[in-house]
Amino acid sequence: MENNGPIISRGDSPKDKLRRVLLIVVALFFIGIYSMYMFTINEQPDEFGKEADHSLPKIIEDVSEDVAYKTEENKIDKPIEVEVETAEFYYKKALAREEEKDFVGAVAHYTKVINLANKYSAEMWNALNNRGIIKAKQFKDYKGALADFNQIIETETNRIDGNMILTRLEAGYTNRAYLKKLKGDKDGACDDLYEALYLGVESSKDFIQQQIDKNCL
Repeated sequence: MENNGPIISRGDSPKDKLRRVLLIVVALFFIGIYSMYMFTINEQPDEFGKEADHSLPKIIEDVSEDVAYKTEENKIDKPIEVEVETAEFYYKKALAREEEKDFVGAVAHYTKVINLANKYSAEMWNALNNRGIIKAKQFKDYKGALADFNQIIETETNRIDGNMILTRLEAGYTNRAYLKKLKGDKDGACDDLYEALYLGVESSKDFIQQQIDKNCL
C-alpha cells in the first residue's frame, strides 16, 4: 500500500539523549574555562600593581640616549681644570698671603717660588726681595734676610749673560743697607747706599741721596 504522507521519526533513544546532554555540558565547561583565562590575561597587573605600559621601554630608551648625549657633551665642553704648580702659581699665592697678613704662609710660598723659578727671572728676584723684607720686619730674622739680599746682589753682579738689571741690583743694596742699619752697622749701611747711588738708577737717585744725607754725613 502506497504511503504518500510525511515521514514521522520514532524519536531518540534514552542513551542518545544522555550522550547529547553530556557533550553540551563538556562544551560549556571548556568555553567557560577559556573565557576566564582570557579575562585573567587582559586584566593582569604588573609587578607594582599598575597596568603594564608597553610604551615605557621606549621612554626609558629615549631618556637614556638623551642622558648619554648630555654626558658626552659635558665632557667636551667642560674639561677638568688642573692647576699647574709653577713659580708664578706660588708667587700669586704668596702675594695673597702677604695681603692677608699671613706672613708665615707668605714666606713658605716665596720659598717655593725660589725653588722653582729660573735664576734670572722676575719671580726669583721678587721672591727673594719680598721674603727678605718679611724676615727682617716681621720676624727679626736678620741673618735670613741678609742671605736673601746677598743672593740678589750676587746673582746680578755675576750674570753670565751680561744683562745686568740695575734696578734689581740697586734694590738689593738699598734693602741690605736698611737691614744693616737695623743691626746697628752704620758704616756697612752707608757703604751699600753709596753702591746703590753709584749705579745711577734715575728713579731712585733722589731717595738714596736723602738716606745718605740723613745717615752718613
